Amino acid sequence: MTPIRSADELSPGMSFDLGTFVLAREEVLDFARKFDPQPFHLDDEAAKASIFGRLVASGMHTLSAAVAHLLRSGLLAEVNLGAGGMQLNWPAPLDPDTPVRLTVTVEAVRASRSKPEMAVVTLRYAGVTEPAGATVLDLVAPHFMRR
Repeated sequence: MTPIRSADELSPGMSFDLGTFVLAREEVLDFARKFDPQPFHLDDEAAKASIFGRLVASGMHTLSAAVAHLLRSGLLAEVNLGAGGMQLNWPAPLDPDTPVRLTVTVEAVRASRSKPEMAVVTLRYAGVTEPAGATVLDLVAPHFMRR
């Protein structure tokens, strides 16, 4: 993927298909053991009694994987300076071993008031399973970027 060289190249409505990532079952279990030890992320039998009725990936794992996928794509490698908060939703649970297509859309771009060499770019991350089309991540986050 061709990296963005300046936040000034971005405008609202631009969208980038970053391809897919998968959270393998063993990764889901390992993440849950370390960071989100809830029964529906750890144990098939216990998960049957949960609101999901089955083992599902942690939402925090889904979020982390999406951010890593964006960073590894190289799209923002030359401009990203970090993020400053988020509005986060997990509309549907993610089953292990299910491909998730990640699309990032530019919602807003504004020059920084205090640092003219920077811009604040608001990105919407959409994680959608394939082939079912269930949205498992809907995230809006302001990123600080070089101009």
